[in-house]
Amino acid sequence: MDSVYLGIDLGTGGARAGLFDGHGVALAFSAQSVESYYPRPGWVEQDPDEWWRAIVGAVRGVIADAGVRPQEVAGIGYDATSATPVSLDSHGRPLRRAILWADVRSAPIAARASDIDHWARLYNGGGKDDASAEWFPFKAIWLKEHQPEIWEQTALLLDAPDWIGLQLTGELAYNTCSAAIKCYYNSDHGGWPEDFFAKLGGEDILSKVPSKVQPMGSLLGGLSVAAAEELGLVAGTPVGQGGIDAEAGMVGMNVLTPGDMALITGSSNCLLAQSATALHGPGMFGGHKDAVVPGQYTLEASQGSAGSVMQWFLRTSAVDLMEKEAGGGPSAFEVLNELSHDIPPGSDGVVVTEYFQGNRSPYTDNRARGTITGLSLHHRREHIYHAIQEANCYGVEHNLRTMKSLGYHPRSLTVCGGATKSPAWLQMHADILGMDVNVTKVQDGPALGSAILGAVAAGRYASLQEAAQAMVHEHYTLSPDPEKHEEYKFWVDRYTEIHPAMRDIQHSIADHMSDLEG
Repeated sequence: MDSVYLGIDLGTGGARAGLFDGHGVALAFSAQSVESYYPRPGWVEQDPDEWWRAIVGAVRGVIADAGVRPQEVAGIGYDATSATPVSLDSHGRPLRRAILWADVRSAPIAARASDIDHWARLYNGGGKDDASAEWFPFKAIWLKEHQPEIWEQTALLLDAPDWIGLQLTGELAYNTCSAAIKCYYNSDHGGWPEDFFAKLGGEDILSKVPSKVQPMGSLLGGLSVAAAEELGLVAGTPVGQGGIDAEAGMVGMNVLTPGDMALITGSSNCLLAQSATALHGPGMFGGHKDAVVPGQYTLEASQGSAGSVMQWFLRTSAVDLMEKEAGGGPSAFEVLNELSHDIPPGSDGVVVTEYFQGNRSPYTDNRARGTITGLSLHHRREHIYHAIQEANCYGVEHNLRTMKSLGYHPRSLTVCGGATKSPAWLQMHADILGMDVNVTKVQDGPALGSAILGAVAAGRYASLQEAAQAMVHEHYTLSPDPEKHEEYKFWVDRYTEIHPAMRDIQHSIADHMSDLEG
Protein backbone atom coordinates (compact mmCIF):
# COMPACT_ATOMS: atom_id res chain seq x y z
CA MET A 1 0.00 0.00 0.00
CA ASP A 2 1.04 3.60 -0.67
CA SER A 3 1.92 5.70 2.36
CA VAL A 4 -1.04 6.78 4.48
CA TYR A 5 -1.58 9.81 6.68
CA LEU A 6 -3.26 10.03 10.06
CA GLY A 7 -5.44 12.95 11.16
CA ILE A 8 -6.38 13.32 14.84
CA ASP A 9 -9.32 15.62 15.59
CA LEU A 10 -10.07 16.42 19.24
CA GLY A 11 -13.47 18.10 19.27
CA THR A 12 -15.84 18.98 22.07
CA GLY A 13 -17.49 15.56 21.97
CA GLY A 14 -14.31 13.50 21.86
CA ALA A 15 -11.46 12.29 19.68
CA ARG A 16 -11.82 11.18 16.07
CA ALA A 17 -9.06 9.67 13.95
CA GLY A 18 -9.09 9.43 10.17
CA LEU A 19 -6.70 7.59 7.90
CA PHE A 20 -6.18 8.73 4.30
CA ASP A 21 -4.00 7.84 1.36
CA GLY A 22 -1.85 10.42 -0.38
CA HIS A 23 -4.71 11.34 -2.72
CA GLY A 24 -7.13 12.08 0.12
CA VAL A 25 -9.16 8.88 -0.13
CA ALA A 26 -10.58 8.01 3.29
CA LEU A 27 -9.60 4.53 4.45
CA ALA A 28 -11.24 4.46 7.88
CA PHE A 29 -12.48 6.56 10.80
CA SER A 30 -12.68 5.77 14.49
CA ALA A 31 -14.01 7.83 17.40
CA GLN A 32 -14.02 7.85 21.20
CA SER A 33 -16.16 10.14 23.32
CA VAL A 34 -15.02 12.48 26.09
CA GLU A 35 -17.15 13.72 28.98
CA SER A 36 -17.68 17.41 29.67
CA TYR A 37 -18.12 18.70 33.23
CA TYR A 38 -20.28 21.68 34.22
CA PRO A 39 -19.30 22.68 37.77
CA ARG A 40 -21.25 25.97 37.60
CA PRO A 41 -23.47 27.75 35.06
CA GLY A 42 -21.29 29.04 32.24
CA TRP A 43 -18.38 26.79 33.21
CA VAL A 44 -17.30 23.83 31.04
CA GLU A 45 -14.29 21.60 31.71
CA GLN A 46 -12.72 18.41 30.39
CA ASP A 47 -10.03 16.07 31.72
CA PRO A 48 -6.82 15.94 29.62
CA ASP A 49 -6.23 12.36 30.76
CA GLU A 50 -9.58 11.48 29.18
CA TRP A 51 -8.46 13.26 26.01
CA TRP A 52 -5.42 11.04 25.78
CA ARG A 53 -7.36 7.85 26.46
CA ALA A 54 -9.79 8.86 23.70
CA ILE A 55 -6.96 9.67 21.27
CA VAL A 56 -5.26 6.35 21.94
CA GLY A 57 -8.52 4.45 21.46
CA ALA A 58 -9.40 6.30 18.26
CA VAL A 59 -5.94 5.86 16.72
CA ARG A 60 -5.70 2.19 17.56
CA GLY A 61 -9.23 1.73 16.26
CA VAL A 62 -8.62 3.42 12.92
CA ILE A 63 -5.41 1.46 12.31
CA ALA A 64 -7.24 -1.80 12.98
CA ASP A 65 -10.29 -0.83 10.90
CA ALA A 66 -8.16 0.23 7.92
CA GLY A 67 -6.04 -2.91 8.10
CA VAL A 68 -2.78 -1.02 7.58
CA ARG A 69 0.56 -1.71 9.17
CA PRO A 70 1.92 0.92 11.58
CA GLN A 71 4.99 1.49 9.39
CA GLU A 72 2.72 2.54 6.50
CA VAL A 73 1.68 5.66 8.43
CA ALA A 74 4.04 8.24 6.94
CA GLY A 75 2.83 11.37 8.69
CA ILE A 76 0.56 12.54 11.51
CA GLY A 77 -1.35 15.77 12.00
CA TYR A 78 -3.78 16.89 14.68
CA ASP A 79 -6.24 19.58 15.69
CA ALA A 80 -8.28 20.47 18.76
CA THR A 81 -10.59 23.05 20.20
CA SER A 82 -8.80 26.28 21.01
CA ALA A 83 -8.96 28.76 23.89
CA THR A 84 -8.90 25.59 26.02
CA PRO A 85 -6.00 26.15 28.45
CA VAL A 86 -4.27 23.19 30.11
CA SER A 87 -2.24 23.85 33.30
CA LEU A 88 0.75 21.53 33.65
CA ASP A 89 3.19 21.14 36.52
CA SER A 90 6.96 20.85 36.13
CA HIS A 91 6.58 17.14 35.28
CA GLY A 92 4.03 17.81 32.53
CA ARG A 93 1.07 16.54 34.53
CA PRO A 94 -2.28 18.38 34.53
CA LEU A 95 -2.94 20.39 37.69
CA ARG A 96 -6.67 20.68 37.05
CA ARG A 97 -9.24 19.95 34.37
CA ALA A 98 -8.87 22.01 31.20
CA ILE A 99 -11.17 25.02 30.87
CA LEU A 100 -13.04 24.34 27.63
CA TRP A 101 -13.43 26.85 24.80
CA ALA A 102 -17.14 27.38 25.54
CA ASP A 103 -16.52 28.35 29.16
CA VAL A 104 -17.36 32.03 29.81
CA ARG A 105 -16.38 32.41 33.46
CA SER A 106 -13.76 35.01 32.47
CA ALA A 107 -16.35 37.48 31.11
CA PRO A 108 -15.49 40.18 33.70
CA ILE A 109 -11.82 39.97 32.70
CA ALA A 110 -12.66 40.13 29.00
CA ALA A 111 -14.68 43.26 29.76
CA ARG A 112 -11.45 44.95 30.88
CA ALA A 113 -10.03 44.53 27.38
CA SER A 114 -12.87 46.50 25.85
CA ASP A 115 -11.61 49.62 27.64
CA ILE A 116 -8.00 49.29 26.42
CA ASP A 117 -6.86 51.12 23.30
CA HIS A 118 -4.29 48.76 21.77
CA TRP A 119 -3.47 47.22 18.38
CA ALA A 120 -4.32 43.79 19.83
CA ARG A 121 -7.96 44.82 19.79
CA LEU A 122 -7.95 44.98 15.99
CA TYR A 123 -8.93 41.31 16.06
CA ASN A 124 -12.11 42.24 17.98
CA GLY A 125 -14.00 43.97 15.22
CA GLY A 126 -11.28 46.51 14.53
CA GLY A 127 -11.35 47.46 18.22
CA LYS A 128 -15.05 48.30 18.13
CA ASP A 129 -16.49 44.99 19.40
CA ASP A 130 -16.34 43.61 22.91
CA ALA A 131 -13.65 41.03 23.59
CA SER A 132 -14.89 37.44 23.79
CA ALA A 133 -14.83 35.74 27.18
CA GLU A 134 -13.90 32.52 25.36
CA TRP A 135 -10.39 33.68 24.44
CA PHE A 136 -7.26 32.20 26.01
CA PRO A 137 -5.67 35.19 27.83
CA PHE A 138 -8.78 35.95 29.86
CA LYS A 139 -9.02 32.35 31.09
CA ALA A 140 -5.33 32.42 32.00
CA ILE A 141 -5.85 35.57 34.07
CA TRP A 142 -8.92 34.01 35.69
CA LEU A 143 -6.70 31.14 36.84
CA LYS A 144 -4.14 33.57 38.20
CA GLU A 145 -6.71 35.60 40.12
CA HIS A 146 -9.11 32.88 41.30
CA GLN A 147 -6.84 29.86 41.72
CA PRO A 148 -3.45 31.40 42.62
CA GLU A 149 -2.14 28.15 44.09
CA ILE A 150 -2.70 26.42 40.73
CA TRP A 151 -1.17 29.38 38.89
CA GLU A 152 1.98 29.26 41.03
CA GLN A 153 2.42 25.54 40.32
CA THR A 154 1.78 25.97 36.57
CA ALA A 155 5.07 25.49 34.77
CA LEU A 156 3.37 25.31 31.36
CA LEU A 157 0.07 26.73 30.17
CA LEU A 158 -0.81 25.15 26.83
CA ASP A 159 -3.73 25.49 24.47
CA ALA A 160 -5.31 22.11 23.73
CA PRO A 161 -3.72 21.63 20.27
CA ASP A 162 -0.25 22.26 21.69
CA TRP A 163 -0.91 19.87 24.55
CA ILE A 164 -1.55 17.17 21.93
CA GLY A 165 1.68 18.11 20.17
CA LEU A 166 3.57 17.73 23.44
CA GLN A 167 2.03 14.31 24.11
CA LEU A 168 2.90 13.10 20.61
CA THR A 169 6.44 14.42 20.30
CA GLY A 170 7.67 15.83 23.59
CA GLU A 171 8.23 19.12 21.75
CA LEU A 172 6.91 22.52 22.82
CA ALA A 173 5.56 25.08 20.35
CA TYR A 174 2.64 27.47 20.19
CA ASN A 175 0.78 26.92 16.93
CA THR A 176 0.35 30.15 14.97
CA CYS A 177 -3.33 29.37 14.40
CA SER A 178 -4.26 29.42 18.11
CA ALA A 179 -1.82 32.23 18.85
CA ALA A 180 -3.33 34.53 16.23
CA ILE A 181 -7.00 33.61 16.48
CA LYS A 182 -7.43 33.13 20.23
CA CYS A 183 -4.46 34.90 21.85
CA TYR A 184 -3.92 38.21 19.98
CA TYR A 185 -0.60 37.24 18.34
CA ASN A 186 -0.08 39.54 15.35
CA SER A 187 3.15 39.40 13.35
CA ASP A 188 2.25 42.70 11.66
CA HIS A 189 2.78 44.34 15.06
CA GLY A 190 5.71 42.32 16.36
CA GLY A 191 3.98 39.21 17.70
CA TRP A 192 2.77 39.02 21.27
CA PRO A 193 1.04 42.08 22.82
CA GLU A 194 2.94 41.89 26.11
CA ASP A 195 1.86 45.33 27.34
CA PHE A 196 -1.77 44.53 26.52
CA PHE A 197 -1.58 41.38 28.65
CA ALA A 198 0.04 43.38 31.45
CA LYS A 199 -2.76 45.96 31.44
CA LEU A 200 -5.24 43.11 31.83
CA GLY A 201 -3.31 41.69 34.79
CA GLY A 202 -1.52 38.96 32.85
CA GLU A 203 2.03 40.28 32.74
CA ASP A 204 3.38 36.76 33.45
CA ILE A 205 1.28 34.81 30.90
CA LEU A 206 4.12 34.59 28.38
CA SER A 207 6.46 33.10 30.97
CA LYS A 208 4.23 30.01 31.03
CA VAL A 209 3.53 29.46 27.32
CA PRO A 210 5.93 28.07 24.67
CA SER A 211 8.32 30.69 23.31
CA LYS A 212 8.42 29.11 19.84
CA VAL A 213 5.52 29.93 17.50
CA GLN A 214 5.25 27.92 14.29
CA PRO A 215 2.73 27.44 11.46
CA MET A 216 0.39 24.54 10.88
CA GLY A 217 1.91 21.77 8.81
CA SER A 218 5.51 22.58 9.71
CA LEU A 219 7.45 19.70 11.25
CA LEU A 220 6.95 19.71 15.02
CA GLY A 221 9.04 16.58 15.58
CA GLY A 222 9.03 12.82 15.40
CA LEU A 223 6.56 10.64 17.27
CA SER A 224 8.12 9.88 20.66
CA VAL A 225 8.90 6.34 21.77
CA ALA A 226 6.38 6.54 24.60
CA ALA A 227 3.58 7.87 22.39
CA ALA A 228 4.36 5.34 19.63
CA GLU A 229 4.07 2.50 22.12
CA GLU A 230 0.68 3.68 23.39
CA LEU A 231 -0.70 4.46 19.95
CA GLY A 232 0.62 1.34 18.27
CA LEU A 233 2.65 3.34 15.75
CA VAL A 234 6.32 3.73 14.82
CA ALA A 235 8.57 6.05 16.79
CA GLY A 236 10.03 8.87 14.69
CA THR A 237 7.00 9.18 12.38
CA PRO A 238 6.86 12.88 11.34
CA VAL A 239 4.26 14.91 13.22
CA GLY A 240 3.02 18.16 11.68
CA GLN A 241 2.29 21.20 13.81
CA GLY A 242 -1.43 21.20 14.51
CA GLY A 243 -3.97 23.94 15.02
CA ILE A 244 -7.60 24.76 15.74
CA ASP A 245 -10.22 22.23 14.64
CA ALA A 246 -12.22 24.70 12.52
CA GLU A 247 -9.13 25.93 10.69
CA ALA A 248 -8.02 22.35 10.10
CA GLY A 249 -11.42 22.02 8.48
CA MET A 250 -10.54 24.87 6.13
CA VAL A 251 -7.47 22.90 5.06
CA GLY A 252 -9.58 19.75 4.64
CA MET A 253 -11.99 21.69 2.40
CA ASN A 254 -9.22 23.39 0.39
CA VAL A 255 -10.41 26.85 1.37
CA LEU A 256 -6.94 28.36 1.29
CA THR A 257 -7.23 30.98 -1.46
CA PRO A 258 -8.48 34.55 -0.93
CA GLY A 259 -12.06 34.75 -2.19
CA ASP A 260 -13.03 31.26 -1.06
CA MET A 261 -15.09 30.67 2.07
CA ALA A 262 -15.81 27.71 4.36
CA LEU A 263 -18.87 27.00 6.46
CA ILE A 264 -18.28 24.34 9.09
CA THR A 265 -21.63 23.24 10.49
CA GLY A 266 -22.38 21.46 13.73
CA SER A 267 -23.58 22.36 17.22
CA SER A 268 -22.17 25.77 16.38
CA ASN A 269 -21.38 27.16 12.92
CA CYS A 270 -18.08 28.68 11.87
CA LEU A 271 -17.73 30.86 8.77
CA LEU A 272 -14.10 31.18 7.67
CA ALA A 273 -12.26 32.83 4.81
CA GLN A 274 -8.79 33.85 3.68
CA SER A 275 -7.90 37.40 2.66
CA ALA A 276 -4.78 38.73 0.96
CA THR A 277 -5.05 41.97 2.94
CA ALA A 278 -5.67 42.88 6.57
CA LEU A 279 -9.40 43.49 7.02
CA HIS A 280 -10.79 44.57 10.38
CA GLY A 281 -14.18 45.91 11.34
CA PRO A 282 -17.18 45.60 13.67
CA GLY A 283 -19.05 42.33 13.60
CA MET A 284 -16.12 40.19 12.41
CA PHE A 285 -13.17 38.44 14.05
CA GLY A 286 -9.80 38.98 12.40
CA GLY A 287 -8.17 39.33 10.00
CA HIS A 288 -5.76 37.08 11.83
CA LYS A 289 -2.29 37.26 10.27
CA ASP A 290 -0.57 33.92 9.41
CA ALA A 291 -3.24 31.88 11.21
CA VAL A 292 -3.61 29.28 8.45
CA VAL A 293 -1.51 30.32 5.44
CA PRO A 294 1.64 32.38 6.11
CA GLY A 295 1.24 35.89 4.74
CA GLN A 296 -2.56 35.69 4.50
CA TYR A 297 -5.28 36.84 6.91
CA THR A 298 -8.01 34.57 8.27
CA LEU A 299 -11.48 36.10 8.70
CA GLU A 300 -14.00 34.51 11.01
CA ALA A 301 -17.62 34.82 12.01
CA SER A 302 -19.55 32.26 13.96
CA GLN A 303 -22.88 31.22 15.43
CA GLY A 304 -22.59 29.93 18.98
CA SER A 305 -25.83 27.98 18.61
CA ALA A 306 -26.78 26.32 15.35
CA GLY A 307 -27.27 22.56 15.20
CA SER A 308 -27.61 22.64 18.99
CA VAL A 309 -30.91 24.53 18.56
CA MET A 310 -32.13 21.76 16.26
CA GLN A 311 -31.21 19.22 18.95
CA TRP A 312 -32.99 21.31 21.57
CA PHE A 313 -36.13 21.26 19.42
CA LEU A 314 -35.98 17.47 19.04
CA ARG A 315 -35.47 16.94 22.79
CA THR A 316 -38.32 19.24 23.77
CA SER A 317 -40.84 19.05 20.93
CA ALA A 318 -40.28 15.82 19.02
CA VAL A 319 -39.74 13.22 21.73
CA ASP A 320 -42.30 10.95 20.08
CA LEU A 321 -40.35 10.98 16.81
CA MET A 322 -37.07 10.30 18.59
CA GLU A 323 -38.61 7.35 20.45
CA LYS A 324 -39.91 5.90 17.19
CA GLU A 325 -36.46 6.36 15.63
CA ALA A 326 -34.87 4.57 18.60
CA GLY A 327 -37.33 1.72 18.02
CA GLY A 328 -36.20 1.27 14.44
CA GLY A 329 -38.43 3.82 12.71
CA PRO A 330 -37.38 6.62 10.38
CA SER A 331 -35.15 9.35 11.73
CA ALA A 332 -36.87 12.30 13.41
CA PHE A 333 -35.14 14.60 10.93
CA GLU A 334 -36.54 12.66 7.96
CA VAL A 335 -40.08 12.86 9.33
CA LEU A 336 -39.84 16.60 10.06
CA ASN A 337 -38.24 17.29 6.69
CA GLU A 338 -41.16 15.56 4.99
CA LEU A 339 -43.76 17.38 7.10
CA SER A 340 -42.14 20.77 6.41
CA HIS A 341 -41.45 20.13 2.74
CA ASP A 342 -44.18 22.45 1.42
CA ILE A 343 -43.79 25.25 3.97
CA PRO A 344 -42.86 28.42 2.04
CA PRO A 345 -39.92 30.76 2.69
CA GLY A 346 -40.51 32.59 5.94
CA SER A 347 -42.27 29.60 7.55
CA ASP A 348 -45.69 31.22 7.23
CA GLY A 349 -44.54 34.18 9.32
CA VAL A 350 -42.49 32.40 12.03
CA VAL A 351 -38.98 33.83 12.49
CA VAL A 352 -36.41 32.44 14.93
CA THR A 353 -33.16 33.95 16.14
CA GLU A 354 -30.80 31.14 17.10
CA TYR A 355 -28.99 33.00 19.92
CA PHE A 356 -29.78 30.32 22.52
CA GLN A 357 -26.23 30.57 23.95
CA GLY A 358 -25.66 34.20 23.12
CA ASN A 359 -24.36 35.68 19.90
CA ARG A 360 -20.72 35.49 18.84
CA SER A 361 -20.97 37.53 15.68
CA PRO A 362 -21.86 40.02 14.52
CA TYR A 363 -22.87 41.23 18.03
CA THR A 364 -20.45 39.45 20.46
CA ASP A 365 -23.26 39.49 23.01
CA ASN A 366 -23.17 36.83 25.75
CA ARG A 367 -26.54 38.06 27.08
CA ALA A 368 -28.40 37.70 23.79
CA ARG A 369 -31.00 34.94 23.79
CA GLY A 370 -33.04 33.05 21.21
CA THR A 371 -36.47 34.21 20.12
CA ILE A 372 -39.42 32.71 18.28
CA THR A 373 -41.80 35.31 16.90
CA GLY A 374 -44.87 35.30 14.66
CA LEU A 375 -46.65 32.30 16.17
CA SER A 376 -50.37 31.87 15.72
CA LEU A 377 -52.84 29.05 16.34
CA HIS A 378 -52.38 28.11 12.69
CA HIS A 379 -48.79 26.99 13.19
CA ARG A 380 -47.64 23.46 13.89
CA ARG A 381 -44.36 22.14 15.22
CA GLU A 382 -43.00 21.64 11.71
CA HIS A 383 -43.28 25.41 11.21
CA ILE A 384 -40.97 25.97 14.17
CA TYR A 385 -38.63 23.26 12.91
CA HIS A 386 -38.53 24.89 9.46
CA ALA A 387 -38.00 28.33 11.02
CA ILE A 388 -35.04 27.02 13.05
CA GLN A 389 -33.52 25.67 9.84
CA GLU A 390 -34.01 29.07 8.26
CA ALA A 391 -32.55 30.84 11.32
CA ASN A 392 -29.32 28.90 10.92
CA CYS A 393 -29.13 30.14 7.33
CA TYR A 394 -30.21 33.69 8.21
CA GLY A 395 -27.35 33.85 10.72
CA VAL A 396 -24.85 32.90 8.02
CA GLU A 397 -26.29 35.50 5.66
CA HIS A 398 -26.19 38.17 8.39
CA ASN A 399 -22.49 37.47 8.91
CA LEU A 400 -21.87 37.45 5.16
CA ARG A 401 -23.51 40.84 4.85
CA THR A 402 -21.23 42.14 7.59
CA MET A 403 -18.12 40.79 5.86
CA LYS A 404 -19.20 42.27 2.53
CA SER A 405 -19.71 45.67 4.16
CA LEU A 406 -16.10 45.48 5.36
CA GLY A 407 -14.75 44.71 1.89
CA TYR A 408 -14.72 40.92 1.67
CA HIS A 409 -16.75 39.46 -1.21
CA PRO A 410 -16.55 35.64 -1.39
CA ARG A 411 -16.73 33.84 -4.74
CA SER A 412 -17.94 30.53 -3.36
CA LEU A 413 -18.94 28.70 -0.19
CA THR A 414 -17.83 25.17 0.69
CA VAL A 415 -19.77 23.40 3.44
CA CYS A 416 -18.93 20.47 5.67
CA GLY A 417 -20.43 18.99 8.82
CA GLY A 418 -23.92 18.04 9.92
CA ALA A 419 -25.88 20.23 7.48
CA THR A 420 -24.56 18.21 4.53
CA LYS A 421 -26.67 15.24 5.65
CA SER A 422 -29.76 17.11 4.43
CA PRO A 423 -29.70 18.13 0.75
CA ALA A 424 -32.90 20.15 1.28
CA TRP A 425 -31.28 22.16 4.09
CA LEU A 426 -28.19 22.74 1.96
CA GLN A 427 -30.44 24.00 -0.83
CA MET A 428 -32.04 26.36 1.69
CA HIS A 429 -28.54 27.72 2.44
CA ALA A 430 -27.95 28.33 -1.28
CA ASP A 431 -31.36 30.01 -1.72
CA ILE A 432 -30.95 32.33 1.27
CA LEU A 433 -27.29 33.21 0.60
CA GLY A 434 -27.79 33.59 -3.15
CA MET A 435 -24.57 31.77 -3.96
CA ASP A 436 -23.35 28.32 -4.97
CA VAL A 437 -22.80 25.85 -2.15
CA ASN A 438 -20.04 23.29 -2.70
CA VAL A 439 -19.70 19.94 -0.94
CA THR A 440 -16.48 17.92 -0.92
CA LYS A 441 -16.22 14.14 -1.01
CA VAL A 442 -14.74 13.81 2.49
CA GLN A 443 -17.16 15.47 4.88
CA ASP A 444 -14.89 15.17 7.89
CA GLY A 445 -12.93 18.31 7.02
CA PRO A 446 -10.93 18.58 10.27
CA ALA A 447 -9.72 14.96 10.17
CA LEU A 448 -8.69 15.25 6.51
CA GLY A 449 -7.17 18.67 7.17
CA SER A 450 -5.08 17.28 10.00
CA ALA A 451 -3.95 14.38 7.83
CA ILE A 452 -2.88 16.98 5.23
CA LEU A 453 -0.78 18.67 7.93
CA GLY A 454 0.93 15.32 8.44
CA ALA A 455 1.49 14.85 4.72
CA VAL A 456 3.17 18.26 4.46
CA ALA A 457 5.32 17.63 7.53
CA ALA A 458 6.38 14.29 6.07
CA GLY A 459 7.50 15.98 2.82
CA ARG A 460 4.88 14.37 0.58
CA TYR A 461 3.82 17.89 -0.44
CA ALA A 462 5.64 21.20 -0.26
CA SER A 463 2.80 23.33 1.12
CA LEU A 464 -0.71 23.19 2.52
CA GLN A 465 -2.06 24.52 -0.78
CA GLU A 466 -0.31 21.86 -2.85
CA ALA A 467 -1.44 19.11 -0.50
CA ALA A 468 -5.05 20.32 -0.41
CA GLN A 469 -5.17 20.52 -4.21
CA ALA A 470 -4.12 16.87 -4.36
CA MET A 471 -6.13 15.48 -1.43
CA VAL A 472 -9.44 17.42 -1.45
CA HIS A 473 -12.00 16.63 -4.15
CA GLU A 474 -15.33 18.31 -4.95
CA HIS A 475 -18.43 16.13 -4.73
CA TYR A 476 -21.30 18.35 -5.94
CA THR A 477 -22.56 21.94 -6.09
CA LEU A 478 -26.00 23.37 -5.37
CA SER A 479 -27.04 26.62 -7.03
CA PRO A 480 -29.62 29.05 -5.61
CA ASP A 481 -33.19 29.41 -6.84
CA PRO A 482 -33.32 33.12 -7.90
CA GLU A 483 -37.01 33.52 -7.04
CA LYS A 484 -36.61 32.06 -3.56
CA HIS A 485 -33.51 34.17 -2.98
CA GLU A 486 -35.48 37.34 -3.72
CA GLU A 487 -38.32 36.19 -1.48
CA TYR A 488 -35.93 35.38 1.37
CA LYS A 489 -34.44 38.92 1.38
CA PHE A 490 -37.55 40.20 3.19
CA TRP A 491 -37.23 37.54 5.89
CA VAL A 492 -33.50 38.05 6.40
CA ASP A 493 -34.14 41.77 6.86
CA ARG A 494 -36.75 41.04 9.54
CA TYR A 495 -34.36 38.57 11.23
CA THR A 496 -31.62 41.21 11.45
CA GLU A 497 -34.05 43.65 13.10
CA ILE A 498 -35.08 41.36 15.96
CA HIS A 499 -32.00 41.50 18.19
CA PRO A 500 -31.56 45.29 18.15
CA ALA A 501 -35.24 45.57 19.08
CA MET A 502 -34.97 42.98 21.87
CA ARG A 503 -31.47 43.72 23.19
CA ASP A 504 -32.37 45.86 26.21
CA ILE A 505 -35.14 43.50 27.32
CA GLN A 506 -32.91 40.43 26.98
CA HIS A 507 -30.03 42.08 28.84
CA SER A 508 -32.34 43.06 31.68
CA ILE A 509 -33.66 39.50 31.97
CA ALA A 510 -30.15 38.00 31.77
CA ASP A 511 -28.90 40.31 34.52
CA HIS A 512 -31.93 39.49 36.68
CA MET A 513 -31.38 35.75 36.24
CA SER A 514 -27.70 36.16 37.09
CA ASP A 515 -28.67 37.94 40.32
CA LEU A 516 -31.11 35.15 41.20
CA GLU A 517 -28.40 32.53 40.64
CA GLY A 518 -26.08 34.45 42.94
